[in-house]
Amino acid sequence: MATDGALASAIGLALTGQRLPLDDPARLGAQLEALGFPPRRLRELRAARQAERAAWPFAVALEERRGLGFARFDAALAEARRELGLDGLHRELMAERGLNRDEQRLAADRPPHWG
Repeated sequence: MATDGALASAIGLALTGQRLPLDDPARLGAQLEALGFPPRRLRELRAARQAERAAWPFAVALEERRGLGFARFDAALAEARRELGLDGLHRELMAERGLNRDEQRLAADRPPHWG
């Protein structure tokens, strides 16, 4: 089983895109803040990545996630995102527009039993 330090490091990589000296998932928020990544900066980083249409959280190598345990990594990442206020999408980044002709045609195309 991988160490807590390896898990904290992988979560830090997913959140910041950088390999940081993190060693305790339970103190991840405090450690990230001490390294210059307070929640506000993480939210700004996430927003910038979304605006660029780039992936966020950042990719963590398959072999590293396998070594940590996929479920353990996913659960720890979800918990860190929740604690740091990074879960969910920003509604203001979603497009607000009407349907184009093709989308209207597809939306109107219903199976006969819907009639």
